[in-house]
Amino acid sequence: MCLSVSYADDATGDSDRYGVRHANDRSVVCFRRGVLFRGAAAGHKCQRSLSSYCGLETNAPSAGFMACISRLFRLHSCQQRDCDPMSMSPRKERDLRIDFFRGLALVFIFIDHVPDNSWASVTLRNFGFSDASEVFVLLAGYSAGLAYWSMCERGDFQGTWLRASRRAGQIYIWHIGVFLASAVLLYTAARLFQNPDYVNNIAMAELATAPWHTLASALLLFYQPNQMNILPMYVVLMFWLPVALFLLRKSVLLALAVSFGIWLIANIASINLPTQHRVDGWFFNPFAWQLLFTTGAAASVMARRVQSYPRNALLIPIAAYLAFAFIVAAPWVQHSWLPDGRLISREIVEPMSKPDLSPWRFLHVLALAYFVAAVVPSNAAWLKRPWANAVSTCGKHSLEIFSLGTLLSFFGWIALTELGSNHLTVLAVNVVGIAIMGMTAWQMSRRAQGSSVPLRPRSSVQALAS
Repeated sequence: MCLSVSYADDATGDSDRYGVRHANDRSVVCFRRGVLFRGAAAGHKCQRSLSSYCGLETNAPSAGFMACISRLFRLHSCQQRDCDPMSMSPRKERDLRIDFFRGLALVFIFIDHVPDNSWASVTLRNFGFSDASEVFVLLAGYSAGLAYWSMCERGDFQGTWLRASRRAGQIYIWHIGVFLASAVLLYTAARLFQNPDYVNNIAMAELATAPWHTLASALLLFYQPNQMNILPMYVVLMFWLPVALFLLRKSVLLALAVSFGIWLIANIASINLPTQHRVDGWFFNPFAWQLLFTTGAAASVMARRVQSYPRNALLIPIAAYLAFAFIVAAPWVQHSWLPDGRLISREIVEPMSKPDLSPWRFLHVLALAYFVAAVVPSNAAWLKRPWANAVSTCGKHSLEIFSLGTLLSFFGWIALTELGSNHLTVLAVNVVGIAIMGMTAWQMSRRAQGSSVPLRPRSSVQALAS
């Protein structure tokens, strides 16, 4: 009998209870509070305690839970490799780069979304073709591939679809929540400070002129105010994920070819989903951006199948392309000692469409990812330092921190408008905003760890007394 333990990647925000799946009849044995429930194998049913199943000499359910999970991991791997379960080496460590750079992208997105923010001149978008959005989507696809691949690899397409659909529903709810909270905040600020720009510049004026129609359009994702158009794209991408994983299960090249074909048709035929205030459709065209998301998922699948490392031979052309993008992006920051004009005309790289994911942007973020993977080890010492861990914690709770960052960017906009965009105000807005994001992520991680820590096992005296 072959057993496998299913688990979820916490970086994606998806969580399932621990379970053991039988490879022959796909029956599932689930753990709840240390007891093994409901199993069917070879035509008979079993129901026994967790401790007896794992061979643990304890009556305390919580005492043997993690030990049993660890033993089942060893049992499954050794049955596949014909080795001694007790001599198994530990699981591969988590790649610290994923959460760190995703958290850094969230910080950059917050800074970029604050209007008149001078700190935005030093974010990624000033030094190449792509920006934090491309980095975030690529890493989201990579993390989704890690979290959902094991279920898809077993052929459980229906389970993968249901789980991805639940996640899409969560993202949708967060988007509607951010929309309503932002509307209340901006309309309150517009009325309090007698400044209609707070609603006009975000394309929220229609909410006052036709509230019910606009609200219905927002619920249908047909109405997307400025800075609130990323999450709707993720809703669509989560529905696309099971299809992409199914294709990846067949062939990585097949999945990338289908994804590239969709991107190509969307760009040539100008295919996009409609929106209320943009003639061209959604700002983040999901038919185009699915290519980047699928590429990230494909990279995670290849990383699980083959233990490979970036080739040094490819670093030279990749570094050359990054240098070319860096030169084209000049002037990077407005300073007197820097050139006040472009070193190379940007017309040579047109079109540089962000909504349709221009090839220049797509190749630039892939080059960045490859270069970073080559020069930054997955367990680099500096990634374990407190400041890096704070950034990584934001990346682990990407949906919540992104939503919070959107609201904080509006608060920052109001503060800079009313108090002036001087150096002290800009410093306060950015530092306070980033600190709130970091503290919120830390608190969420603390609560998650607290809820997952098993209760202390009772002593033998306590067990006898009970």
